[in-house]
Amino acid sequence: FSCFDRRPHVHPHRACDMDPLADVDAAGALQGKLAALLVVGLIFGGIIFILRSRPLRARVWICIFVSMLVTTQLLMKKLGSPPYSFKFAGYVTALHFFSVWMVCVAYWSLHGDLSKLWPQSVGSTRRYVFFVLPIALSLPLSVVFNNQALTFIGAGINGIIGTLAPITTALLSHTLGRRIPPKGWVGVAIAGVGAFYIGLVEWNDSKANGSIIMGFTLSGISVLLRSSKVVLQDQLLAPAAYAEDGKNSTEPSPSSLSFMHVWALQAPPCVIVALSYASCWEDVGKAWNSLSSEIVWLILATCVSATALNLLGMYAIKELGASSMQIIGKLNTIILCSFSVAFLGETLPPQVMVGAFITICGIAYFENAQHHNGLARDCLPMVKPQTTTSGPCPPLTVGMARTRD
Repeated sequence: FSCFDRRPHVHPHRACDMDPLADVDAAGALQGKLAALLVVGLIFGGIIFILRSRPLRARVWICIFVSMLVTTQLLMKKLGSPPYSFKFAGYVTALHFFSVWMVCVAYWSLHGDLSKLWPQSVGSTRRYVFFVLPIALSLPLSVVFNNQALTFIGAGINGIIGTLAPITTALLSHTLGRRIPPKGWVGVAIAGVGAFYIGLVEWNDSKANGSIIMGFTLSGISVLLRSSKVVLQDQLLAPAAYAEDGKNSTEPSPSSLSFMHVWALQAPPCVIVALSYASCWEDVGKAWNSLSSEIVWLILATCVSATALNLLGMYAIKELGASSMQIIGKLNTIILCSFSVAFLGETLPPQVMVGAFITICGIAYFENAQHHNGLARDCLPMVKPQTTTSGPCPPLTVGMARTRD
């Protein structure tokens, strides 16, 4: 009757079917989805273009890595929100690491090299104690704190706090000996400004709840732990990058490990640490009683997504280095917002596009600085110039070259 009251001369059902306001809303929603998907496509296209000096396979895997960042966050947020409300992130995280461990066991079994699963394969006990075990402590706790933060704050705000990770990672890796060219720091700063601008936009559009302080605290601790574990992993994957200008240059550099080898070593202690945390702060009985068929399937989906994320994240560190990997990973905030617009009915502020453009410019500048720094290092002479008792050798002339020929 409401339709009939507004249009007394038109059949009520026909009036409702022909409501122009509904058509306008549907068209606007469709345009918003198309715009969001266009943003995602442009970001992935930008990543592929910026990393054009890398192999095509590496660029594709890194794009999938960014996608898994978004997928895992959305799945964990859905798992902890109504109607599921499964707020046992510690046990879920332990399952994630157990899944990665099983994949590593299957991988090295197929390659016939199960020795990679034992701590002795890292090279020395000291290397295992000072690198693998700290990773085992920081990695699961960073994931647990991040997943726990999603139960107090939204995925967008959590991603915003994570924008500090590239800065803390760059500072930590530089302190430990990995050289970042001066222009590279400019790129880090530009990307940081873009990410921080996106953070301000999302913060203004978000609604804080009573538990936001706890969420901020957990997310901040997760960022610090994440930076630490990424740098430690980078030292295992590319030790020469940290020992290049070290004081003990006469000592042989430790051998680099493959990303599957590193995961085979760190996954078992990661499972133990995650289970220890969960047993202290979460009730296993309540977790078991809260399970349902829908929650089990959703947990399995998070395991698949998190396994791909962890393995591809290690691959990105191997391919790009710690700082570049963290900067690339921060693009998940823009993609997360875009997916929220396309599939969850949220809105994408225009300012996010500005922040995305600034972030991508910073990534491009950083990658270009790293690339040129690598070319300059490759062009350096491999031996010192010969000297004589009277000084340096005279320059080689055309006549002298002909005489030698």
